[in-house]
Amino acid sequence: MPFFLNNFKVTNKEQIIFYMTLALAFILPLSRAGISLFVISIIVVWFLDGGLKEKFLRIKKSKVLMAVVLFVSFQVFTIMYSSDYKMALNIIRLYAYWLLIFVLVTTLKKEQVPLIITAFLYGMFISEICAYIIFFDIYPINGKASDYPSPFMHHIEYSVFLALGAALLLNRLFSSDYSKKEKAFMAFFFITITVNLFISNGRTGQLAFLAAVLVTTVLHFKISLKSLAIFSFLSVSIFYGAYKTLPLFETRVHAAQKDIHGILEGNFNSSWGIRSAYWLIAYEVLKENPLLGVGIGDYKNATKKVLETNRYDFPKPVVDFCSGYHYHNQYLMILVQSGILGFLMMVYMLYKQATLKIDNQELKKMNVIFLSIFISAFMAESLWLRQFSMTAFVLFCALMIASSKKEKNEL
Repeated sequence: MPFFLNNFKVTNKEQIIFYMTLALAFILPLSRAGISLFVISIIVVWFLDGGLKEKFLRIKKSKVLMAVVLFVSFQVFTIMYSSDYKMALNIIRLYAYWLLIFVLVTTLKKEQVPLIITAFLYGMFISEICAYIIFFDIYPINGKASDYPSPFMHHIEYSVFLALGAALLLNRLFSSDYSKKEKAFMAFFFITITVNLFISNGRTGQLAFLAAVLVTTVLHFKISLKSLAIFSFLSVSIFYGAYKTLPLFETRVHAAQKDIHGILEGNFNSSWGIRSAYWLIAYEVLKENPLLGVGIGDYKNATKKVLETNRYDFPKPVVDFCSGYHYHNQYLMILVQSGILGFLMMVYMLYKQATLKIDNQELKKMNVIFLSIFISAFMAESLWLRQFSMTAFVLFCALMIASSKKEKNEL
């Protein structure tokens, strides 16, 4: 991995944005305040740089950026029929982070993208050192106990970050663009970050990692007996090894089995049971509001309305939990908030992102891998309602679009 701060020189605002983006990528797994500081600073510098009319005209020429504009604009529009304006404005505040996509795509050069991704991996390296310090009871960073080795964010988000970091490293290990010395460090990093993933409490990231291993293997070795053998070896050895050697992961596996068995018997009072209950609730909400949903801020009100009918006879703990939280599924959230129309805009945006024309083969594969992780993790968590995961999604979207030859030519 190159040391990305060699020959540090700043001669214009584009370089300032590049170095601030390096800092943002590095701090992303480490600091909530740091994320806010750098995101705001990057956007402010972009506006101060001027030429906004030209920048907006360039954005209009990009189909993928216009897909982002369409999706985010419609989410903001749904505030018009939301009754809970406080909740609506709080969620729209998070969507303001998506401005970063337009800033970075119109500023960064594609040769800068690998350096920014390396900065993110360095940040993950520091983060996992902190996680091991917690796990081995060396020091309780942020007051975390050894059974909760997630130093700076919620364990579900952290598991997605770990899955993303591990998949990026695996993609580079399969690449021929790195020396043996670099790959030796990457292999060590991959092992430690994978172990970190399985000592965490985040089954969301573990499942997303499994999807990423499959996608990464197929991208590098096509659909063949070789790719099937590599995927089988990696997935079985990693998951079986974690099950046999990590008591916390074994406990989580047994808990998942118990949850599934309970759901089949009609017991929704469990982690996976509550997620299943949200599917039933979302179905009832969509029956009444299929096209436009209930508005970006009214998902809790809609949930309470369904639960008051007692249609599914959920036990009180499930009713209390579902009434007070989001749907733990990004797809269900978009469907409930903005209906089938908003969901189709989401799918179209992800499709345009997935089909970017990228010359650099490592980055081309990385784009699909990054999307596979988030698309999988969306099934178990509303990642766009959380600052860390929202920023990670936005940053990697921007980096991949900036790497696209076709998009850069259009811009």
